[in-house]
Amino acid sequence: MRILYFINGFDPGGAEHGLLTLLQAGFFSGHQLKILACCRGRGSLANQIAAQIGEHNLILTSQSEEPSLRTFVGTFFVILRLIREWRPDMVALSLKQANLVGRLAAMFAPRLRCVSFEHTARYRSRRAAAVYGPVLKALSWRVDEIWADCDSTLQETQAYFLPRRRRSHIVPLFCSDEASSHKRDYALRTPLRLAAAGRLIPLKNFDRLIEAIRMLQDRGVSASLDLYGDGPERQALSRKADELGIGARVHFRGYVARWFELACDRDMFINLSDTEGFCIVVAEAMLAGLPVIATDVGGIRDYGKDGENMLKLTVPSAEMAVTQALVFGGDEALRKKIGMQARQDMLQAYSQGALRVRATAVLGDGM
Repeated sequence: MRILYFINGFDPGGAEHGLLTLLQAGFFSGHQLKILACCRGRGSLANQIAAQIGEHNLILTSQSEEPSLRTFVGTFFVILRLIREWRPDMVALSLKQANLVGRLAAMFAPRLRCVSFEHTARYRSRRAAAVYGPVLKALSWRVDEIWADCDSTLQETQAYFLPRRRRSHIVPLFCSDEASSHKRDYALRTPLRLAAAGRLIPLKNFDRLIEAIRMLQDRGVSASLDLYGDGPERQALSRKADELGIGARVHFRGYVARWFELACDRDMFINLSDTEGFCIVVAEAMLAGLPVIATDVGGIRDYGKDGENMLKLTVPSAEMAVTQALVFGGDEALRKKIGMQARQDMLQAYSQGALRVRATAVLGDGM
């Protein structure tokens, strides 16, 4: 099968890095694949993807990091040309802007199988936040099939689709690696060492996690936070840590592709997001054997088991995070039990073999 995969760009992390995971795991093996992107993005992700599929199969319509209206208009005509000349059997559209442009182009190719790849339960944007939902719903009549990164995403995004008969599949953007470094020593150190990861944006609630460090300090518990990720909230979060008098305790590590291997010696991982898709960073923390505290949202509902492979929060509050951190902090046996079970669950459910079985169900056997 010929597959045209259209994604906005190559920002590190999330759905963008998840595409590389699918390629490395052989999800598209046996099929002809071209990847189209509106912008290069930051870092080496585009180069890594090109190495997987061949430079001639990676098409970038702009070299800039931020896509513009002009870029998307130009990309629309690039898609039409590719459809006419390459004649793909399927177009898979990943992220909001790609879905908007791709669905418009697919209207001119009625025989083309159009797939919407959903990664988050709610459409959000710094600009035009109220526009994407209604517009994409209006264009959803052209979507033949839905892929979602987890069951929760699939169910919650149904509100953005007009009723019609469609196939649907779960395609996690995560694959476990048994050879990856993982936590072996669950003894506490001083200070209590917390870790978190993700794009530095408001819905991740890293400001509340910084507040939790201050609250632990106020209770006489010396604590530090290693924060892996980058984003528009970086300066605001740094200022907040300084204002709370804990600037020296909060370490901004920036984006690190395999951050979880560096964080193996942390005591626990905390995620306070108020919404998620699959939530790759929590799955990575679990694979590393880190004891995890996480809000029960998105894919965490599917693979997280409270008291078995993580401790769950009903709401993403600093107070609840502190309470659960103290539970972990006072019980080494619990940290070890939950951390080890988390790793085993990730190895079993998200192995490369399991992903390839899923690929066959979604795409067929290939050529």
